[in-house]
Amino acid sequence: GFRHLEVWMLRRCLTTVARAGGGPRLKPQGPKKGLWRMTTRVIGSAALATTALTGWQYYRLRTEYRPLTPPKGAMSGIEGPSESDCKDECQILFIGDSLVIGIGCPDRAEGPVFARHISRVAAQALRRRVKWKVLGVDGGDVQTIRQSLLEDVRKAAANGQPKVTAVVIMCGLNDYKRLIQEGRLPSAFKEDLRLLIRNVKEIVGQEARVVLPALPVDRAPLFQPLFPMNVALYKVAKVWDHQKRLLSGEEQSVEFVAEPEHYDSNDWAIDGIHPSEKGYTKWADHIIKKVLPHLVKVEPHVND
Repeated sequence: GFRHLEVWMLRRCLTTVARAGGGPRLKPQGPKKGLWRMTTRVIGSAALATTALTGWQYYRLRTEYRPLTPPKGAMSGIEGPSESDCKDECQILFIGDSLVIGIGCPDRAEGPVFARHISRVAAQALRRRVKWKVLGVDGGDVQTIRQSLLEDVRKAAANGQPKVTAVVIMCGLNDYKRLIQEGRLPSAFKEDLRLLIRNVKEIVGQEARVVLPALPVDRAPLFQPLFPMNVALYKVAKVWDHQKRLLSGEEQSVEFVAEPEHYDSNDWAIDGIHPSEKGYTKWADHIIKKVLPHLVKVEPHVND
């Protein structure tokens, strides 16, 4: 909570001021010495003020933000071409936090637009029925997602179900908060995510493609006026997404997908954090273009 934030801010401020006040290991003499002291004090004061302002902005957001409710509608379904054109059936799992659930979509969207749109495009391209299922924890970080959803993954991959061809994992947004609240570093997030990926692959099969999308949260309208918090969030988001990129090179059949280059105001929901129906669709189009070539290489079948 805010108590953790205050402790974190105090530590950062003291560290920043101490470093700025100490300066390089130089010993200016005469008039330069007085100028050096004044300069380091100004730098220290500026760093202190910046940290305090960022902390205050974070506190205001936590106390004033009103979360949206999940959209009404099914969290699973089947998309496919016409029966005469259908060759086979496969399955895509969507695992993650509020983004995978589809918070920000209107009720008329009948569930998570992101998962349905990716599955529909994949079905037409692959000429297969694509069964999709969303497994999400609103507000969940990677550890919570792993602890809460692995049993649901087992049920989705049970005998008689279509082979899981791909798993899209949406995560990171709630892990940012653990940096502030618990001091968990990006390296810890990376290892948590690695464990989730390996656990999922042990269940659905090593050949399944795991997709790790970058999160465009730093572009969310809610944060844009909040300088310097928006700058800090941009840096944090890039560092966390870089951990996903590293995992894509270290783990088998893992694909990192960078965020789309352009967003406009209509791409965001009224809370200013989650995508709108249009935003989820744009994001899904961007991801499926990157992932579809890998899905074409996989020949799905029904589990025995």
